[in-house]
Amino acid sequence: MIKIFNRIVLDNHMATSEESAKKVEEEDIFKTLSHHVRRDIIKSIGESNGLSFSDIKNRLESIDSPSLAYHLKSLQSLLKQKANKYFLSDIGNAAFILLSKTDQSIKISKYKKNFLYAYIITVACYTIAETIVPLILSPLGNILIVYQVQFVITVISVVNFIIIWQLRKRS
Repeated sequence: MIKIFNRIVLDNHMATSEESAKKVEEEDIFKTLSHHVRRDIIKSIGESNGLSFSDIKNRLESIDSPSLAYHLKSLQSLLKQKANKYFLSDIGNAAFILLSKTDQSIKISKYKKNFLYAYIITVACYTIAETIVPLILSPLGNILIVYQVQFVITVISVVNFIIIWQLRKRS
């Protein structure tokens, strides 16, 4: 019975120390990713599947060599180096995926705002055209032209609505 108890205590202690080690690693990783230059480095390497020091420096443009060296050293847990090129480690790939998803989410939210504006403009144009066109063309006496113009406006508006909603579904 004592052996079982000691084993449970030992297992719990080991699990707790593994969790604390895991938390430290997570904290270090997120601390590392907190700087925009390091995120840009991860994105650049992830997009190109390996870069040399000078390639990274050229892609980041506004960074000097000592600063880049400092940031690359900070990214040691996320990078591997082979034949003078930097590659993402498994954790680095996970960070790259996270950063890519975050960038996609930001772009999608911007596009959704644009879709909303396009939708509002389409509704406004349709409403104005449906009310103003008959007022302008009715005095001319040809009701057939009024209906034809309204039909064309309606078709254009419906096609515009369909395009807006199809594009919105894709993003």
